Amino acid sequence: MNKIEHSIYAGLAHAPAIELSEKLSETTDHNLNRVFYSDNGSTAVEVALKMAYQYFTNQGQKRTEFISLGGAYHGDTFGAMSVGSRGDFHKAFEALFFNCHQLPKPSCPFEYFNDEKTALKYIHPVIEALERILRKRKKKISAIILEPLLQGAAGAFNFYPPVLLRKIYEICKDAGILVIADEVFTGYGRTGKFYASQFTGLWPDIMPLSKALAAGYLPFAATLATEDVYQKFYSDERSHALLHGHSMTANPLGCAVALASLELFQKDQFLSKVASLETWHKQFQEKIKTKAIFKKIKELRCLGSVGVIELKIKSSYTEDFAWSFMQKAMAAGVLVRPLANVIYFCPPYCINQDELEKVYTVSEKIIEEIA
Repeated sequence: MNKIEHSIYAGLAHAPAIELSEKLSETTDHNLNRVFYSDNGSTAVEVALKMAYQYFTNQGQKRTEFISLGGAYHGDTFGAMSVGSRGDFHKAFEALFFNCHQLPKPSCPFEYFNDEKTALKYIHPVIEALERILRKRKKKISAIILEPLLQGAAGAFNFYPPVLLRKIYEICKDAGILVIADEVFTGYGRTGKFYASQFTGLWPDIMPLSKALAAGYLPFAATLATEDVYQKFYSDERSHALLHGHSMTANPLGCAVALASLELFQKDQFLSKVASLETWHKQFQEKIKTKAIFKKIKELRCLGSVGVIELKIKSSYTEDFAWSFMQKAMAAGVLVRPLANVIYFCPPYCINQDELEKVYTVSEKIIEEIA
């Protein structure tokens, strides 16, 4: 803060942004080695969508369409809304959205998450729909965008198996369609690996990041891209540049915080802490199965730091259950904010087991009372 609080990042640079770019490239084994900075998850997605579209226009191809998964949420700016699921969040603005083909929402019981043979039977409709769209519209589509493995806000913490993610990556890459992996929520260890995409052994072409990127201390985001994507913009023709910028792009303080966060992540071996969180979630869920409230539960699921209790009750995002649950939890000294009929635990990695046990105990009591 004493050196530089801000500098425009157009025609200028500064050390924290350059160093962070190098560090972020390292997190992808240099598969996504180019970085474009912004300030939140929605804008990181907007940048990704613009990159994908202009990637093709710079090559003389007009591809104005995108593909996304049913149950997707990518943010609340117009591009992000256009590729998200239609619902309560975005209904008022639908007339202004651009064209996006929505695949079916992935639906596979969590017990088959790692059972490829069985999972393929459940996810076949998604693959079939993708292949059908590509047969008809391949030359019109810029990219597919998805939340890898875990659909958050709109999907109510729907998990889908790694085999589906890998199949999508393979099909789209074979078809010459860019893959945008929205790792704003799933990145930085949330699912047990540094990036959820790593469950496939494959990398996307473009990857928006935010949330954990600056550990919640400052609004900050980045969109990573491959060298191939970058080279389609690198030109003496100024119109080929990605003419997109924010006043706060590559804010030095944001970069410094992101660097400190990444250093702590590696120094304190946070992936091992995520593994502990997953173990605690699983232990809690096993106990739940032996109790009377289990009859109120539709499914239990857990991946990395995320634990989920899906209740049998019917409740939409706009009904009172989640609000009532949150108020009771806060009165008991914990913050739990359900989505519709889904109670999810997504604790900070620094939480200890006693603190998490309190969250479990309070949540269990409230389920008994109001579910």
